[in-house]
Amino acid sequence: MKTAILKSFQDKSLPVAQQSVVTTDRLPVLFKKKWVYHSLFWILYYLFICAAFYTAYNFHDISFYIQISAFMPVSAALAYINIYVLIPAFLYRRKYFYYALSLILALFVMAYTDQLIKILYIHLGYKIYTYTSGLGFKSLFSEAVGLFYLAGFTTGIKLSKDWLQNQQLMKEKEKEYLETELNFLKTQIHPHFFFNTLNNLYSLTLKKSDQAPQVVLKLSGLMSYMLYESNATLVSLNKEITYLQNYLDLEKLRFGQRLYVSFEIEGEIDAVSIPPMILILFVENSFKHGIKNNINKIAIEITLKVEGAFLFFSIKNPIGENLLKENTGIGLKNAKRRLELLYGKNYQLDISEKDNEFNVSLKMPAR
Repeated sequence: MKTAILKSFQDKSLPVAQQSVVTTDRLPVLFKKKWVYHSLFWILYYLFICAAFYTAYNFHDISFYIQISAFMPVSAALAYINIYVLIPAFLYRRKYFYYALSLILALFVMAYTDQLIKILYIHLGYKIYTYTSGLGFKSLFSEAVGLFYLAGFTTGIKLSKDWLQNQQLMKEKEKEYLETELNFLKTQIHPHFFFNTLNNLYSLTLKKSDQAPQVVLKLSGLMSYMLYESNATLVSLNKEITYLQNYLDLEKLRFGQRLYVSFEIEGEIDAVSIPPMILILFVENSFKHGIKNNINKIAIEITLKVEGAFLFFSIKNPIGENLLKENTGIGLKNAKRRLELLYGKNYQLDISEKDNEFNVSLKMPAR
């Protein structure tokens, strides 16, 4: 499966109606700009303050609500000093005492500034601030408490936003790591297979055997699949089966008459896709451990079945020498790790030994 990179743009040749749709689709990008949602926040905050005063005191003087706007820069300064200076410098570094001390100092500085603005309004003839203005501790403390809720609210927004960004960054890093690990795991097919196949091919060419062209064709198919198809996220099950069959045919050539392989396929496989090169790990493991040091006739039974939304795969082979010691090697570990990365807990893998026979049974999603 090849990934197509889609680029959207507005074509001047489009009809006006279609151009308006494209323009509308671009609107959400505007809200990703900081100045837009910051401006929106302070507009909503200003309207909230006006509504609070109107509800509490029923002021109808429009000039009073215009005067309130003079306090907005002070509130914004407090919020941004807290968000961009105090939190990164102290809170995120776990210097909680210094953060609390700095925040209290900032609150009193801003409260002092607010009181100066009220005193200025009184000098300009606006008596409404007479009972709330003053530079004494009581007035400053009361004003600082009034500003504290803003500091707490913006701190909550900052912490929540940073937490979400960190979670997203962790997910992206985890995804990148998993993709790297999956790509690495897919390259770990045992090189001995290709080495042995080339040796067999060399022997056939010396004998001028008619089988040599078929071996070259099948080996070419394997290499092509590994080079071009294995990079895809999913491949058609038909391609994976062809890959397995080519592998099995070459192994039959290697072991000759003493090897019998049964490969049964059931169900509707045409519309099914699976991750590439995941079944081959079990097949290769079967040959590696079931045939090693075994001079008798060997039978390997493979069954692949598609039923509903799942693929069922099983393989049986005789137990070769040192199988139990070696079956924790790269083949099965590779397969288990890939299945975990791809499906989490949404798969079932059973590996067992019974009556001198090694059995692998896999149930995985068929997409």
